[in-house]
Amino acid sequence: MSSGQSSHNQGNWPEPNQSWQSGAGDFQLNSGHQPPGDLDAARRYQDSAGSTGQASRHPGWLARSLFWAALIIGALPALVLAPMAYAGGPDAVVFYSAGTLVGGVLRLVLGTIAILLVKNTTWARRIVGAGIYLIGSLALVVLTPLISMFMGMSGAGPADSMLTVAIIQGVLSTIYLAAVFCGWCIARNRRWWILVIAVAIAVVLNILNTSFDHVLAAQRAGGVTVAVAVQAVWLVIMFGVLGLCHLLGRIRGGTVSPPSQQARPSQPSTNQWPPEWDSRQNPRQNPHH
Repeated sequence: MSSGQSSHNQGNWPEPNQSWQSGAGDFQLNSGHQPPGDLDAARRYQDSAGSTGQASRHPGWLARSLFWAALIIGALPALVLAPMAYAGGPDAVVFYSAGTLVGGVLRLVLGTIAILLVKNTTWARRIVGAGIYLIGSLALVVLTPLISMFMGMSGAGPADSMLTVAIIQGVLSTIYLAAVFCGWCIARNRRWWILVIAVAIAVVLNILNTSFDHVLAAQRAGGVTVAVAVQAVWLVIMFGVLGLCHLLGRIRGGTVSPPSQQARPSQPSTNQWPPEWDSRQNPRQNPHH
């Protein structure tokens, strides 16, 4: 027996008629022997491959935190300043209007920056998503006060004016809400059918909100408490829809593969053992043994 064959048998290398088996994360031979080398290395390789796949889909906590902060800051005037405007005089109304404008601008700027900072995506998706979000937020910030001023100068009756403003406000809110969902989902590499679902949800939510506001105005019910409660529920629903889009994106086929995964070569085998073990599957193919 040659020295090469002796070292081969002492190292418990598999014979040509033996093969690797994968069961419960372990790699064993048909004869019951464990494979040579560190078995923990294979497990660490599997764990690192799984963690890398999850990390490659994460947008980054900076982008996510900025986006959440933008939505919350945009809703703060209706939650905090609205009660002061109801209870105060003309100065409180002016303060509420100024706060709403500042909150809208901060929501626009922070949300746009957040989408541009999303990781694991392409610059084309970042720019398209940020542009959609920017248009929706800008329409809500600019057109809402202009429409109120125009309706006040038109001389229409109070009932007709309130109904028209409510309808236009509902349309603007639908555009804004759809822009929030679509802008973020496009930057997160979501598929087109998730965008369609998000737009449909935005339309249904705003129809329900406009109908609810119209009923309250017709019955002269509600007040500051109801208005604040509605805005709080509206904010919670908005985050809930974003969470729903996140869950839909985790479904197979719900997310486009990030560029890092598209450029990454395929795994060496279905068992995902370290690449250096590939040459050990068949000792005859390894010139060193």
